[in-house]
Amino acid sequence: MTFFKNKPANSGFTLLEVLIALAVFAVTAIALLSQSSQSVSQSVYLEEKAYALWIAENSLTELRLQPEWPSLGEQQDYRTQFGREWAVSLDVSNTDELSLRRVEVRVSRSGRETSLSNLTSYIGKH
Repeated sequence: MTFFKNKPANSGFTLLEVLIALAVFAVTAIALLSQSSQSVSQSVYLEEKAYALWIAENSLTELRLQPEWPSLGEQQDYRTQFGREWAVSLDVSNTDELSLRRVEVRVSRSGRETSLSNLTSYIGKH
């Protein structure tokens, strides 16, 4: 019993077909690797932005919980949180209302200029 009666003797892919298939595979693989690399970079950036926002919110909460009113001027602080070094900049300024002070918090990775989080809040004297 023979199943392949009309099969030619030399069946299979030609060298040209194999090379074209490999070229298509290579282009697809490069595109996928590039996309996954971009995705990982974006994920790390968003993680750092989330951490920076938490640190900024914690800094504002610490200022609100202090018994004394925050002093005017700019202060620089360095913290280690989430296994990383962070630079926290506080800028406290007066407002038109005498019982309010404007506080701007900027958080960046230590040693970098670009801030990952900027928060502005007002603290009242009570």
